[in-house]
Amino acid sequence: MDAGHPGEGVLALERYILLFPDNDDARFQLARGYFILGEDQRARDEFEALIPVAKGNQKIAIERFLDAIRARESRYQPTARFHLEAGLGFDSNINAGLSEGATPRVPGLGNLPIVSPNSVSAKERDSFMTLGAGVQGTLPVAPGLALFGAVGFDVRQYLGGNNDMFEQMSLGTTGGVSYLKDKNLFKAGGSLSQSWVDGQRYVSSHGVNGEWHHQFDQFNRFSLGAQWARFNYEDMFVFLTKDKTGGPVFSQTSVRESDFTGVSGAWSRAFSRPYQPVFTLSGNYGEERNQRNRADLSRDIYGARATLALTPAPRWGAGIGVGYQESNYQDRFTAGSENRHDKSWSVEGSVSYFYTKQLSLRAAAQFYDQSSNIGLFDYRREVVAVKARYEF
Repeated sequence: MDAGHPGEGVLALERYILLFPDNDDARFQLARGYFILGEDQRARDEFEALIPVAKGNQKIAIERFLDAIRARESRYQPTARFHLEAGLGFDSNINAGLSEGATPRVPGLGNLPIVSPNSVSAKERDSFMTLGAGVQGTLPVAPGLALFGAVGFDVRQYLGGNNDMFEQMSLGTTGGVSYLKDKNLFKAGGSLSQSWVDGQRYVSSHGVNGEWHHQFDQFNRFSLGAQWARFNYEDMFVFLTKDKTGGPVFSQTSVRESDFTGVSGAWSRAFSRPYQPVFTLSGNYGEERNQRNRADLSRDIYGARATLALTPAPRWGAGIGVGYQESNYQDRFTAGSENRHDKSWSVEGSVSYFYTKQLSLRAAAQFYDQSSNIGLFDYRREVVAVKARYEF
């Protein structure tokens, strides 16, 4: 089979196992042969019979083969997966705020008054808890053609006092149709989402998107995507001070209603090297246009990202990524000032461990650094978190 003759290998192994039916290594190689030949049901039967007695790397390999068989089956059988997720973490700047005592500079207006420690614009740090759940599935309707969909719900709660005003919830759903033809995968679909802050509706969105993925060979993959979305913001009652003195005020957030149009592209390269490295380079361009005649809230967005994923050992995964984004706004921030211009850098790393095929643990750290010519939008943020995820 390793020499590229799986049919002959399978025939030889079948004859061998008739004489030595208790040889588990031979049964594993036979199941692998069935998999290579596309005999998924026979491969599944052999792998599942080996699971109770398999150990170490062989057991891990069997689980990966079974996952690959399920992925194949999604082309012609309905599939569904559920997940539950819970985690703990720490965020050094939960509100993307300014450093305490800062005097932000606005071109044309000079320095603004010192940021009070009690202001909601001042940097606030806290530990947090996250909870999430979701379901996703596929429904094949013709050779290569399938419907897909997913629903997910996430909650972030802060554990410190008085920070409930920054707590978030989100609910989202996506769905569409995919078509697989030779080395090309096409997807088209739509999405709906709603997020809440402090228990109040904050922003909802709906949109459509399309993707094209092309597998050049076993090592190289290229993708292109396009998206349109409408963002509707809700007016909320918010506090201007962390101790909530003076009562809430009306936010008038609805003025931020906007349309977003974007395109993106990515190239992934897998290497036949130790740790199975996969390098991905992506770029994106988008236009956000305000629908309330506020050109100062409209912007052009440019971005790029590079990531490296590794498998250092069975059951282990690791990754690191670096991203850059630039936002150029279309009008003056305020009378007498100039157009806002932001530059953002991000660095993140993660380590994952699959305790079982269903249960995994993931530790991640992210660092964000945004600079802006409008000093009100300068901030740094570090986030670390550990999450447990169970899929079934």
